[in-house]
Amino acid sequence: MGFFPYNNVMRVTFKELMDALGVGYELSAYETSPWSAYDDEKGITCSAEVRMNNDADEIEAEMQFLRNSPQGDEKPIEQIFWLWARPSTASKWDVLDVKIRNDAVNNTGYDWEGKSCNFFRACVQELVMGNIPDIDDLLAREMKGTEKFGGRSTGGSNKSPKVKTNPALGMKGGMGR
Repeated sequence: MGFFPYNNVMRVTFKELMDALGVGYELSAYETSPWSAYDDEKGITCSAEVRMNNDADEIEAEMQFLRNSPQGDEKPIEQIFWLWARPSTASKWDVLDVKIRNDAVNNTGYDWEGKSCNFFRACVQELVMGNIPDIDDLLAREMKGTEKFGGRSTGGSNKSPKVKTNPALGMKGGMGR
């Protein structure tokens, strides 16, 4: 089970959301928590941030690559991650929208909100250590899963197995014979 076991809807306290995104404290209005790392050999900077809007009712998390000399089909600026969250009740927040490499992640599987936060936090941990995150590796690790909505896992059939209770209980047929 992921970071947020909440029946396909992530409703967490603001502190839990900040921890899930790697911030570790509660942001105030206009506040930003930034991270970055630079790889001189590859000529790439990765920057990430979590920011609160001026009304303290929206959170955005973002990560991007900035390349000094893009090669082939690489873009000079590549948006890797974007997340948007708002309060759903007086004390709980919901992640409403997530894009990874410009692809929407919303409702793509069980705990998509939690997995997205885990992915972003794993990237932040790499940045804190001064490393450029290996996006493909972290996506494979953090966004994988065979869970489906409703707690069903993939594989197998939906048919209930037929269990013969007599052999299982050591009975040789009949009632108590």
